[in-house]
Amino acid sequence: MADLARVPERRAIFTETKTLHALAAPIETSGTLFWRRPDRLEKITFPPHPERLALAGTRLSLALGDQPPRDLDLASAPPVAGLIEAIRATLAGDLPALERHYSVGLEGDRAAWRLTLVPSDPEVARFLRTARIEGSGATPRRVTFAETNGDESDMRITPLP
Repeated sequence: MADLARVPERRAIFTETKTLHALAAPIETSGTLFWRRPDRLEKITFPPHPERLALAGTRLSLALGDQPPRDLDLASAPPVAGLIEAIRATLAGDLPALERHYSVGLEGDRAAWRLTLVPSDPEVARFLRTARIEGSGATPRRVTFAETNGDESDMRITPLP
């Protein structure tokens, strides 16, 4: 976590596969990620499913396609806040923040590690079964969310210089 905490800013590209029980085939998306200490996170998904998710503090802004952005205060949406905090607190190397929301398991070493997060907040646990974040050194490389309804998302991350 100390290695992660030393990085002030990150840029990456991602490829994400979402497997939804309601759909016959997975959805594949790709885009860019940006994170800046202490709490700014941005995910831009490229066409054919354009989306922009921007987070600063507790304010989340989501724009789908050409639609105007919708804003949300994370305090009013605990399941969403729980998902975002899994990523944001990991990127910040903030173990106490992770432990406020999750039971945290760590496997591996600096060369190859995996955090397994199991929600301790009942509202988050109704939606999310586990979050797994894998990486090497101070670089997250994969984020997987397994939801209680059987849906899953798997994001592969490639850092940019």
